[in-house]
Amino acid sequence: MKKFKVERETTLKDFVAEKLDLSKKKAKELIDSKVVFVNNKRVWIASHSLKKGDVVELPVPQKEGRWEIGNSILYEDDFIIAVNKPPFMETEGGKDSLEYRLKQFKKDHRIRAIHRLDRETSGVVLFAKDNKVFERFKKLWQDKAVKKTYLAISHDSAAFRKKVVNIPVEGRYAKSFLYTQKVKNGFSLFKVEIPTGRKHQIRIHLSKIRHPIVGDKVYGLKNINNPLLKGVKRQMLHAETISFFHPFLKRKIHIKAPVPPDFLNFGKTINLL
Repeated sequence: MKKFKVERETTLKDFVAEKLDLSKKKAKELIDSKVVFVNNKRVWIASHSLKKGDVVELPVPQKEGRWEIGNSILYEDDFIIAVNKPPFMETEGGKDSLEYRLKQFKKDHRIRAIHRLDRETSGVVLFAKDNKVFERFKKLWQDKAVKKTYLAISHDSAAFRKKVVNIPVEGRYAKSFLYTQKVKNGFSLFKVEIPTGRKHQIRIHLSKIRHPIVGDKVYGLKNINNPLLKGVKRQMLHAETISFFHPFLKRKIHIKAPVPPDFLNFGKTINLL
């Protein structure tokens, strides 16, 4: 992150565009991604008024290795494909989604995502090779016959080894099992299992028990003074494993997705990984 002091009143969008030599459209996109701080507070309103003396912190662009979908396939058989989704990519939707890229890579328009991860969440995602397979695997989800585990790096040191969280999400029953893997420097590494799959369930549950996920822009900390935390661009949540009894191959399948570089580097920096 790089600090800039405001010399005259202006809008955040105009200030970002000027300091980073960006178009106003690109400046707004950067602000929308919630990685801009004003006086140690995360601000995502492009029209936010800046006053003289305010301090704005902006992310420093970093060169990252080119991601290739062919190197991210974790498992494949005649029925399904498992891919390690990188952060900042939608599971399905437009031409930048993981589903679309996989269809293009395999030259098969029948491929469908069986489940989804949040845009910022990395990890294993399963895809069906046709509608018949898709429907069969959706039934596994409905029957709660799929076991998923996640890794989360959260704020504050956990005082428990295992915890069961039963807190409704949007009025619906939701249950999470938390297992503390390691505690260090005021942070905790959790392994999380969710027998229910509500939207943002893990993020909400960890926030409710006062262990919000590092980098969570919705349920996380609002005021951040630590420069290290300001450099975290996304929620530190990774879908690590998925296990199920394959309905076609008639055997148990266990798939594990390595953590991506940003998760690994941050974890090493705070001695959690």
